[in-house]
Amino acid sequence: MSSSNIEDNVEQVFGRYDNRQKSAVEGILDNWNSDNGDFVFPIVDGPPGTGKTSVGTIAAAKYTLENKHAQVGYLCYTHYAVQKAREDLLSYGFPNDRVVELHYDANATNWDQGIFGCDSDLKGASLEEKRRLRQCSVLLCTLHSSRRVFSSASRPKVIIDEFSQVSTPMFFSVLRKAFAQKGISQGCYPDGYALLGDPIQLPVISTQPLLRPNIGVFIMQRKPHDNHQFVLQHRMHKDICEAVNQLRNVSHAHRIETAPEAMQRDLLHLGYSWSRAKTPLDLREIIDPTKPLTVVNTDKCGDDGKIFGGSVKNINEAKLAVRIAIAMHETYTDTKGRGLEPCILSPYSAQIGEIRQEIPDTLRNFINCITVYRAQGREYPCVIISFVRNNEQGYIGFLGSENEFKEQTYVACSRAQAKLIVLMSFRTFLNKGHTEFEALWKTKNAHIIEL
Repeated sequence: MSSSNIEDNVEQVFGRYDNRQKSAVEGILDNWNSDNGDFVFPIVDGPPGTGKTSVGTIAAAKYTLENKHAQVGYLCYTHYAVQKAREDLLSYGFPNDRVVELHYDANATNWDQGIFGCDSDLKGASLEEKRRLRQCSVLLCTLHSSRRVFSSASRPKVIIDEFSQVSTPMFFSVLRKAFAQKGISQGCYPDGYALLGDPIQLPVISTQPLLRPNIGVFIMQRKPHDNHQFVLQHRMHKDICEAVNQLRNVSHAHRIETAPEAMQRDLLHLGYSWSRAKTPLDLREIIDPTKPLTVVNTDKCGDDGKIFGGSVKNINEAKLAVRIAIAMHETYTDTKGRGLEPCILSPYSAQIGEIRQEIPDTLRNFINCITVYRAQGREYPCVIISFVRNNEQGYIGFLGSENEFKEQTYVACSRAQAKLIVLMSFRTFLNKGHTEFEALWKTKNAHIIEL
């Protein structure tokens, strides 16, 4: 595809942006200028579903289209995020050899698929491979592998996606890699930086207070800064968004609004049909598509229990989560007759292990099951959350800390597009003084079910 066609595609997407998104793109494109001491670099505060990755990739595309021979280093914390950003860029029309993922494994090299594997200093790369890298528009990799970008590109614009997962030490480690590679005395600095993320999502390190703050929060707390603040989300049904807003209110963060196309985004609006007759009687009310936000009281699932290593599981709640997931898969079908693929989340790795054992072998490819932490940056039509804790004492472990409650619950709920099912013991979470969890229970239009 020609550059003019790519530019047309990019402008079409940019034209659909709201003013805040357009301003964020323009901020990323601005020339580096900190002479007056007021400008740091653009920080985009993008709550779930507000399109921050899209804004980042559009800014990367426009930068390379408007500046001949310019390059962008697009850095993410996870390989999954790298791949999602690359998919965006390819959808604009960039060919595979101009949007390349830098991989740590040399055997992974496949130029036709836009992957180049190399060591951190490109010592194993041929002259021809180095030439091809210099001709790339966007080089993508994880922050851990960022030296590969600075070994390949000359003065790239650096965009860091999902800064909530980037600790302050990691960010400055990236800067050091850039300067060490090019040499400060030569003046070969990256041509500016931009951070995109959500300040109140899960940090990389949650157990050590000094290492908890992500780089976005670190900068905003130390220097007055007018960040680009998004308020319009395009992912979640309005009822799910309201639950997320209740959780943001606990954190004293600004409210997010629902875009018109997502207001009534239940599973039927996503194109699924539901067979009520095939649904087990005791699950019909739980998985009903007209109830996008459902909170299930799991008191009757019995007490939780610790396993070796300190994690916690609840076998009966795990079985319930799997029964619901199977019912979702078997009774919801899309226009091609394929079953819905729900995702089960939990803050506890032991519960995830228990749930995976309960999933029948024939359905393992159709029911996702991961920790809340790993779910960051992802979205699913239907999310089932297992909070696990269930005891008369009201003990909820690390979920009782303000930060962990806020981040774990906020991230888990905001992964759902059209159906959110929360499994939680009311005797444990609501009747023992954990008032912050009332944000879910008291959300307007939340459907409460007693087993």
